[in-house]
Amino acid sequence: MQVFTSVLVLSIVFTVFVVTDIKGYKQRKIDSITSLAQLVGTNNISTLQFQDTDAATEILDELHNMSPEIVYASILDKNGNIFATYSRFNDSLHPRPVFGEKRFEFSGEHLFINNPIISNNEVIGKVLLEVELSELKQIRQSKYELSAILLLVALAFSFLIAFGIQSYISKRLLRLVNTMKRVIKTGELDKLELDNGKDEISTLNMVFNKLMLQIKESQERKDEFIGIASHELKTPLTTVKGYIDLLTLMEHAQPQKLYVQKAQDNLKKLENLIKDLLDVSKIQSGQLELNITEFDIDGLLDETIAALQMVTPSHDIIRKGIRGNHLIRADRQRLEQVLINLLSNAVKYSPGEKEVLVYCELTEKELIINIRDFGNGVPAEEQTNIFERFYRAKELSVYVSGFGLGLYICRDIINRHNGRIGVESGGKGSVFYFSLPLNAGLVNKK
Repeated sequence: MQVFTSVLVLSIVFTVFVVTDIKGYKQRKIDSITSLAQLVGTNNISTLQFQDTDAATEILDELHNMSPEIVYASILDKNGNIFATYSRFNDSLHPRPVFGEKRFEFSGEHLFINNPIISNNEVIGKVLLEVELSELKQIRQSKYELSAILLLVALAFSFLIAFGIQSYISKRLLRLVNTMKRVIKTGELDKLELDNGKDEISTLNMVFNKLMLQIKESQERKDEFIGIASHELKTPLTTVKGYIDLLTLMEHAQPQKLYVQKAQDNLKKLENLIKDLLDVSKIQSGQLELNITEFDIDGLLDETIAALQMVTPSHDIIRKGIRGNHLIRADRQRLEQVLINLLSNAVKYSPGEKEVLVYCELTEKELIINIRDFGNGVPAEEQTNIFERFYRAKELSVYVSGFGLGLYICRDIINRHNGRIGVESGGKGSVFYFSLPLNAGLVNKK
């Protein structure tokens, strides 16, 4: 844009320069030839009065020495009849220019002058001159060449200057953009971008830093509230859960027993939500710790599937893939939490289907556990956001309850195990997977 603006401005300047110079040349030529026409008219006053055609012709012939660029000249009497003529090429048939009332006129590279001959305030005739502007073509060509050379030189300098400025500006902007990308990717709001300049980019940088600080403070207050609320809710929830468990044992008549059972089911949902909120609070404060032990991952898979199958009669949870006694060093309880969350989501988001598949893959570098459902799938534009805190798929959030915390917690747990978690969805159904690396002795085979 800087180069384009420079070229545009310089082109306008050079155009004005060329046009002004050519216009100045034309005006100077008009003035000089008009003065010459007046001189010729003055010298021919007497020839017109005495009708001395030969003398008038001799005066016109002298124009060849006075101004060689004149190609035709003529003297008209007061009736407009030709009194005497001159032609540089001795061409008596040269067409007589028609002016009307104009004093001068340009036609191509020729200038025509029409000057009256006045005696005692009376017009007694006219002087007509035709001048060949041979210099005009040379002037145009030289000015165009000069303008083109100056434009190219100015363009080169403009490009070099713009390149230097662009590099300076782009470097600062790209640094700010990279900081924004890092914030989006990692959520680290405290890594501000410093810029000590005093221009618009520095202002943008300062506003961005203030915005990040405000977001950080807002998140800290929100996380603090979530942590306090979760802890405060946990104590009365435990008391209510105890009373409802007691009512479950005491009440046998219907429909009272059914009501107590529904209350117990909803209390379980509330308990799970509070646990998730506590986990989120621990994740945000960096207090989520792992209790690393060695255990059989296949045994954990079978136990988790069996436990979840008992409470989800609508779907068959089928284990496929490799089987073997794979010992793993990890937090058993947290991995069980990940499995329960992914399996529950597979059932929840595939209503009307009958199967959920669980299968393992073993590569040279990692152990991968895949959980496949046959529901509506996850839209491609939402797959990168689905593991963010409080994010829920737009099409599914209307009829499926939840707060968008489960996958966020799962991602953090797997990341803390140096693994990876993701989703693949295209067409019908989705495959959620997580992996555990084989390096550092995390996974071994008995």
